[in-house]
Amino acid sequence: MASQDYLLTRKLAAKEEYHRRANDKMVVMRIRDIAGGSSTPTVVLSDTQSDITITDSDGNITTADLSDGSYDTVGEVVDYLNAATGFEVRIMDALRSDASDDMWLGTTYAARTSSDGESVFDILQDSSNLASYRLRLSYDRLASITPMSKSHRITLKKFDYYADLTATVGGIKIYKTFGNDQQTEVQIYSNASIDTTDTEIDLDNGITPGEGNELVIAVDSTVVNHASGYVQAQFNRE
Repeated sequence: MASQDYLLTRKLAAKEEYHRRANDKMVVMRIRDIAGGSSTPTVVLSDTQSDITITDSDGNITTADLSDGSYDTVGEVVDYLNAATGFEVRIMDALRSDASDDMWLGTTYAARTSSDGESVFDILQDSSNLASYRLRLSYDRLASITPMSKSHRITLKKFDYYADLTATVGGIKIYKTFGNDQQTEVQIYSNASIDTTDTEIDLDNGITPGEGNELVIAVDSTVVNHASGYVQAQFNRE
């Protein structure tokens, strides 16, 4: 159990952050090469959006056929890639149960430097095909879940969104994720979705998923492509 001094110090050092994801900019999963070889790693999603091929820096090639029943959800793909290659792969702005086939932007992905300083490949959601928006809130957005993140927590204060959607009772949801590699997802909040309106939801005292756990905001209700579409959140990291 954490000491009172540690908890107080952590609370005093809490940092408020704002995260925003726009249409077609939601990171389904983050990939980092850990093979340590001399070749240039590559990540390619076919033009048909039906298979993903990753090649690590040792030259090992792994392909997942997203139309195959074994790999047709985000969670199945991430588990397979983590087990099969010289990469670390972490789910970001997605749920494990989200479909994978024809749901990600087809392209040859370029490595980029993340805000945490890692060289990573970010697989982006095709928002119109998934017909949903997602935003994950976590202590960090590294390509792997670290012991450091497991000893910290977040508190969601409020979030807002704009989406072209079919207004639905319960169309806005928040999931708590926890357990080994955040593999368990439980819905803990819902609200009605509102069409083409900047909508802010203030959570008063906030929602805290607990030590080392994460939250995923889900905007469902048959979202379609819209240049102004987004979801964003204000939360504390401590």
